[in-house]
Amino acid sequence: MIGVSKMYFDIPNFLGISDFKIVEPYNNYCNSDILIISNGYFDKVRLFNPDSEIMEVKSATFLELIETLENFKRLEIGDLKTIDESINYLKKKDLDLKTKNRDFILNFGYNVTSNSKFIEKIINDLGFNRYPFEKNILIVPDYDLNLKNASNFDLKIVLKTHKYGLSTVERIEDRYLSILNSLNNIHPNKT
Repeated sequence: MIGVSKMYFDIPNFLGISDFKIVEPYNNYCNSDILIISNGYFDKVRLFNPDSEIMEVKSATFLELIETLENFKRLEIGDLKTIDESINYLKKKDLDLKTKNRDFILNFGYNVTSNSKFIEKIINDLGFNRYPFEKNILIVPDYDLNLKNASNFDLKIVLKTHKYGLSTVERIEDRYLSILNSLNNIHPNKT
């Protein structure tokens, strides 16, 4: 049996898996052969589920989710044809979003950075910071509002990172669009 953490309820669909259960593996034993969990929680989940194969989902960006699906495919977990279709779907979503916002990103006249590796991945994936600028914008996650080292930044933006009512793809897209819309409010242009 495959157990899936609530946050990734839709991952089995990307894998072509219909026989799974939603579990809470972070503080409980789940009686699952395979557990699909959030990245960064392997050791914690292993304590409660020592006999389960644990698969971490990386999903800060579309590319990370694609790499996660490729890992499932390599390990032959799921239906390979469905995984390929899911990967193609995600590649198209990624390309469409970047193509639609390419001019805005290329012409944005600020350095954009974050105190979070998670958000920094999104910023870099979108293609910001190709050229150095004098003005700086800091984007911080809502779970870490530590701004003590933020005095060198002209502007600060808080990004809500975990909207649990959304699917995995919707959460990724929401983070990208939240960043783009926030930056567009600073530097009105087309997003």
